[in-house]
Amino acid sequence: MEIDDVLQEERFAIESFHWLEPFQPHPLWRGGWMQTLSIKAIRSTLDVRSHPGAVSFEVASNGKSPDTLCGYFFPSRRQRPTAIVFHGMGGHALSKYMLSMAERLIEAGYPTILWNNRGAGDSADCCTRCHHPGNTDDIRLLVDYLQHERQEWCEHGLVAAAFSLGGNLLLKYLAEQASVLPFHAAVSISTPLNMETTSRNLQRGLNRIFDRYLLRQKSVELLRENADLTSEECQAIRGANSVWELDKHFTAPHLNYESITEFYRDNSAIHVLDSIRTPTLLFHALDDPVVDSDVFTNRDWRGEGPLYPALVTSGGHTGFLARDGMRWHEQATVRFFDAMSEHDP
Repeated sequence: MEIDDVLQEERFAIESFHWLEPFQPHPLWRGGWMQTLSIKAIRSTLDVRSHPGAVSFEVASNGKSPDTLCGYFFPSRRQRPTAIVFHGMGGHALSKYMLSMAERLIEAGYPTILWNNRGAGDSADCCTRCHHPGNTDDIRLLVDYLQHERQEWCEHGLVAAAFSLGGNLLLKYLAEQASVLPFHAAVSISTPLNMETTSRNLQRGLNRIFDRYLLRQKSVELLRENADLTSEECQAIRGANSVWELDKHFTAPHLNYESITEFYRDNSAIHVLDSIRTPTLLFHALDDPVVDSDVFTNRDWRGEGPLYPALVTSGGHTGFLARDGMRWHEQATVRFFDAMSEHDP
C-alpha cells in the first residue's frame, strides 16, 4: 500500500478534528532522522525552582519496596484539568522534550505534572527497584496519591500525555482501568505499540544508531549504585549489545519471564488497545526510525474512536518540528485536550 493511500484511509484524527491541521515539516529538518535529531535543539526556560508556585513532590511506594518516586507540579491560573506527562525510555521528567510539552500545556492553562518513572531522574537515588514498560502499578500509585493527598491539584480532572515507551505504559494502564476512566483524555507520541516489533526494528540498518543510544541511556539508569541487582544481572546489562539483548538477558528473567517473547507479549499495549475507553490521540510518523509503521497501518482503526491515530508522512521519533518552528504534536495535544474537555458533561 502506498503512503498516500495509508494516510487517506487511516488518518482518522485529522479527518475527524477540523482543528488538527496537516503536519508540514520544517524545511531545514526534513526526514525521519533529522526530525528525530531536532529534539536536541529544544530550548526551554521552564524551571521548577523559578516557576511561580511550582513544587517537587514525592510519592512513597507501596509495601512491596521502600522506593520513593517523584515528580514536579507546575500550576496554571486557569481552571482546567491537570495534565500528567510521562517520559520515554532513557529519559526523565526534566528531559528537554518533556519541558517543551509542559510549557505549551501551562501556556494553554493546564496545570502540569512531569513524572519520573521509577529509578529515573531525581527518583534514582530513592529507588532500588527497576522500571519496566508494563509496570502500570506506578501510574496507579501516582493517581491514587493525587486523588487522596492532592485533591486541589486535580479538582478539575486529569488528562495525560506520554512519549515513546511511556506511551505504551499509559495505553496499557488505560486499558486496565477502562471501567474507572481516571483521565478525561490522553495522548501518545511515537509509541512502540508492539515492543517485540520495535526491538527487532531497532536492529536494522541505521536504526542501530538509535538502538545503541537507547541501550546506553537505559544501562546507565539500571546500573545506578543503589539498584537491587545481582552481580550476574549487572554483567548481563553490561554485556548487552542491543535493546533486544538487554531485554532477553536481563529484563525478561529479572521479571521472572521464561522468554523475551513472553515478556513482550504481556507488556505490549497493542494487545489491549480495544479495551481502552478514554478518548486517545496517537501520533505517529511513517519515517519514525524507532517504531515500525506496520503496527499502525495494519490495524483496522475505528473512525468513531475512542482511539484516533494521527499519521503523518514525516516527523521522525517524537520530533514533529513544523514549518513555523513549533512542535506540531504539542499544539495538537493542547487542542485535543480542549476539545475533549468541552465535550465532558
